[in-house]
Amino acid sequence: MTTFGRHLRPLWHLAADGTFLNHGSFGACPKEVLAYQARLREEMERAPDVFVRRNVSPRNPDNDLRRTAERLGRFAGTTGERIAFVSNATEAVNTVLRSMPFAAGDEILVLDCVYNAVRLAIEDVCRRTGAKMVKVALPIPLTVNDVVGRIADAAGPRTKLAIIDHISSPTATVFPVAEIARALKAKGVRVMIDGAHAVGQLALDLPAIGADWYTANAHKWLYAPKGSALFYASADASSMIAPLSVSHWHEMGFPRAFDYVGTRDVTPFLSVAAALDFIERFGAAEVRAYLEGLSRDGDAIVRRLGAVPVAPDAMFAAMRAYVLPQRRAAEGDDALTLMNTMWDEHRIWIASSAYQGKLLLRLSAQIYAERGDTAHAVEVLDRVGWPGRA
Repeated sequence: MTTFGRHLRPLWHLAADGTFLNHGSFGACPKEVLAYQARLREEMERAPDVFVRRNVSPRNPDNDLRRTAERLGRFAGTTGERIAFVSNATEAVNTVLRSMPFAAGDEILVLDCVYNAVRLAIEDVCRRTGAKMVKVALPIPLTVNDVVGRIADAAGPRTKLAIIDHISSPTATVFPVAEIARALKAKGVRVMIDGAHAVGQLALDLPAIGADWYTANAHKWLYAPKGSALFYASADASSMIAPLSVSHWHEMGFPRAFDYVGTRDVTPFLSVAAALDFIERFGAAEVRAYLEGLSRDGDAIVRRLGAVPVAPDAMFAAMRAYVLPQRRAAEGDDALTLMNTMWDEHRIWIASSAYQGKLLLRLSAQIYAERGDTAHAVEVLDRVGWPGRA
């Protein structure tokens, strides 16, 4: 049985003098996956025509991209025919927003912890169409019973689309998305789940969630290179969407129209196969169990700061977020100041954000980390403090 912890750090290019507790923001790609991607790039440059026309082109129904999609689909509980590749979750969200027709008075429902890029994309659509963004307030600390009813009650007769986080970026909260999707669809609302943090961190069965669309970044918890994400569409919703760029084979629709949107580097997508090899070698279930256990074990350590979890234990997985005690409301630069200070002066990467006037600390577990990393970060935080510390 593999033992996880800091001794696995040499499998990554992570700086030897750093403590990394923010895998959630940008991920970290293992050396062997990057090496696989480099070999693919060399193969592409040695014979570009062969690589694109055989390995990528939708004209070849059994190309490498489709085979990789099939494997990723199985990992997420579905088939390759329900999976397209996009560069990131933000691209998938924009695709749905640009594909659906909105009119003045239509509503797009989100949680108040919505990811900032998603919020900006919705605001852009609303400016152009006259639609309205409706935010569901989820006060913290949150309880399990606060969620589904609040969201369903916020959906009205003009609610056309809901974009719901599977795992919230600022709060690290895991939401019961299958229950939420079921409640919203019963009211005639189309549902997209933003699972940017989910694949690799959670065991997924995408059809069972019941959403129309689902997206997840592969570069975070699945260890793929940056620029790789999955975009799932249910059978009845796939015909509603089209790539942001119209290119060759556009008429093929989902998912093949997404495979070729002009000449681009598709090696991040193809390298998902190597990322799956990496995680499956350790055991995907074993990885998830270690991450959740490490995150849970760190809870008592972080609470020594007077920090309060934003949600109950059952609503966290590999990340946890806490409210840091402050003598005043959190200000705009508090989070950035805290993150920069921790790295520049102490070589510790954490995540922080200002949310509902509170300063949040978010820590990510990973198989290259261990309990001592959390203890070290907390010792430094306790010693040097943070902006507005109570």
